[in-house]
Amino acid sequence: MNRIEFDVVVVGGGPAGLSAAYVLASKGVKVAVIEKGEYPGSKSVMGGVLYLNPLKEIIPNVVEELKSGKAVERNVIEQNMWLMGKDGIVKIGHRNERWKTDPNAFTVLRANFDRWFAKKVEKAGALVIPKTKVEDFLRDGDGKIIGVRTTRPKGDVYCRAVVIAEGVNPILTIKAGLRKEDLKPNMAAVAVKEIVDMPEEVVNSTFGVESEEGTTIEILGSWSEGLFGMGFIYSNKNSVSIGCGALISDIREKGIKPYKLLENLKNHPAVVDLLKEYRTQTKEYLAHLIPEGGYYAMPKVYGDRVLVCGDAAMLVNSIHREGSNHAITSGRFAAETLLEALDAGDLSEKKLKAYEEKLRESFILKDLKKYRDLMPTMEKNRQFVEIYPDLANDAIYRFLHVDGTPKWDVQREILDMVRERRSLASLSLDLLKFWKSVR
Repeated sequence: MNRIEFDVVVVGGGPAGLSAAYVLASKGVKVAVIEKGEYPGSKSVMGGVLYLNPLKEIIPNVVEELKSGKAVERNVIEQNMWLMGKDGIVKIGHRNERWKTDPNAFTVLRANFDRWFAKKVEKAGALVIPKTKVEDFLRDGDGKIIGVRTTRPKGDVYCRAVVIAEGVNPILTIKAGLRKEDLKPNMAAVAVKEIVDMPEEVVNSTFGVESEEGTTIEILGSWSEGLFGMGFIYSNKNSVSIGCGALISDIREKGIKPYKLLENLKNHPAVVDLLKEYRTQTKEYLAHLIPEGGYYAMPKVYGDRVLVCGDAAMLVNSIHREGSNHAITSGRFAAETLLEALDAGDLSEKKLKAYEEKLRESFILKDLKKYRDLMPTMEKNRQFVEIYPDLANDAIYRFLHVDGTPKWDVQREILDMVRERRSLASLSLDLLKFWKSVR
C-alpha cells in the first residue's frame, strides 16, 4: 500500500506555519503544509501590521522583494496612539525619517501576504496542500504520533514530526495532550475589521504621507463602552483598515455585539473627520479570534514528535501589537529545533524541549513574561477604560481652552474634576497597579 510520507507536516498556512516550512524546506527537509482555507491567507485576519525583523532572519533581501511586489501595502513611517473620549481625542505619536530608508514595519492584507509567503515556501521545496483540514493525529501502537488524518479521502499523511500552527482554536493542541482544556473566554478576544475603499491620493493626503508610506493609529477609550480592548486605523495602498477587538468574556457579560463596537468607533467625530465619506465605503468585513491570555495561558509547546507555535501557542503581545512577528520567529525556532533533532535522529520530547528554551531566551517569552499581569489588572480595574480616557480629554480640553480664566483657577478646576471622578488616593493606587503590571 502506498503511503504519503514527509519528514515534517505543518498544520496551518499562516505566518508561523509558513515560516517553519520555509526554514525546513530550505535545508532539504521534505515538508507538507496543510491549510484548511482555499489558499493560505484566504481565512486569515489580523489588524494589519507586519514587523520586518523576523522575515529578515530567514529571507535575504526580503525588504527589496516586498517593496517590488504586492505582498505588503505601505511602509509605516508614523505610529500613533489615540486616547478617545466621548467628544475628543488625546494624541501621542512618532514619525521618523529613518523608517523611510530602513523600514521597520509594513501594513499588510493577510490574503496577499500569506499567499506571497506560501509561494516562497513552495519555491523552497515544500508542498502546500490547501482546502484540507487536519482532524486528528495518526499514532502507532505505543501512542506516538506518526502522521495526521485529514478530511480528504484516503487523506492520511505520515511523517516523523508535526508542527501545530493551527491558530487560536486549540483543537489539535488538545488532542496532542499539550493543553488540558479549551480556552476560557478571558483568554481570547473577538476582533472585527472593515477594509474601506479610499483612492491612493486621498490616503496620502488624509494621513500626510507620500505613496508607499503609511501610518498606524491605535485607539483606546470611549468606543469600547467600558470593555478593555483596542481599536485601530491603518493606511493601505488604496484602502484603510479600521477595526477593534475586546475580550470574549467582556462581550458576553455586557451583551454587546462586536459590530456595535466597530460602529461606535466609526461614528466617533474624530474618525468621521478623518475618513469622511470614505468611512462608509466598506469593501470587506472580517472577524477573527485573537489570543489574549498571554504568558499564563500558554500550552506546553513541545512533546514527542510535535511542536506548537504562533497563535496556537498564545504567542501574542497585544500591548505592542506583536503577533505575526512572534509567529514567524516561533516558526523559525520550531524549524531550527527540528533540524537539530532530525540530524540527531531523536524526535523525543526531551530533545524537542530545546524549542521552549529558544523561546525563553528570545524577546518573545521575555516580553510576554514582562506583561503577564497587565491583562488581569485591566480586567479587575475597569476605571482604566471607563474613567480615565474621558478624564484625560476633559482635563486637557480645559487646560487648552482660553476664556479669560486665570491659569491658577484653571488648574484648580482640573483638580476638582479629577477629585469628582477619582480620588487622589485612588488615582495614586491605580498608577501603582499599572506600573507594577508593566515594570
